[in-house]
Amino acid sequence: MNGRRNRNIEAELQTVLDQGGNVWAIGDVHGYADTLLCLIDSLNLSSRDRVVLLGDLIDRGPNSCEVIRIARENPQVFSVLGNHEEMMLKSFDVENIGLMTPLQAGWFYIGGRATSLSYISEFTNSNGKLEDFNLKLRVGKDLAWLDSLPHHIVLDDFRLVHAGYSPWDGNLDLQSTDNLLWIRGEFHNSITPVDDKRTVVFGHSTMPGFGLKQTEVWESEAELKNSRPAAIGIDSCCYAGKDPQLTALNLQTGDIVKQRVLPRKKTTTEMEI
Repeated sequence: MNGRRNRNIEAELQTVLDQGGNVWAIGDVHGYADTLLCLIDSLNLSSRDRVVLLGDLIDRGPNSCEVIRIARENPQVFSVLGNHEEMMLKSFDVENIGLMTPLQAGWFYIGGRATSLSYISEFTNSNGKLEDFNLKLRVGKDLAWLDSLPHHIVLDDFRLVHAGYSPWDGNLDLQSTDNLLWIRGEFHNSITPVDDKRTVVFGHSTMPGFGLKQTEVWESEAELKNSRPAAIGIDSCCYAGKDPQLTALNLQTGDIVKQRVLPRKKTTTEMEI
């Protein structure tokens, strides 16, 4: 399947940039809702500024349910789809939520069980009873929203995508979702820009995976004609490593803001398990 774009979102973001406003790209959040809110607060957004989450909002961290709510309800926040959301869309079995079923096993292996538990915690009342109706209603809304997300966002000077593009597959706007959500090495190692006019800003591949510190960002050796990097990776790995954090990149100014992951609070469900 070819990747999906949303021209209305692209037009809104480009207008913000054209009028001197800030558009911030944020790397993989992986369920760290409190850290995301702290990072957004530190950006001091004006009413015209916008934020784009580069996919993998969910899994591994403690509160994926809340991260989705933030992204879905905040009109200043947009998102592209990540490979973890793709797995959730294919695998989430609300009738067997939290259970290792054949359908959910692959998703649980990459962190999906933490997402299931965040929904259980959110919809377990003070008497310890799961509010099944409200849970299913919320899951349905969240899955429908995730299924509507673009796979990439194309602006005048940037492409925002979860994983990247293949340098061998021709028209970037016709590339498969497998490339956009999962690609690594062949994109990172390209000796020429995949887009001669735009810098690709992506998540998915962590700084430790590039051999970098979590306080750094990755820039491609390939450059555009204006000497900007052909690609910039900003997934600082918020769920593991010596210094887990989230990274935001300002597309207007090039400024980088990082937020160390806040201490994790165990949910009631986790304490019981």
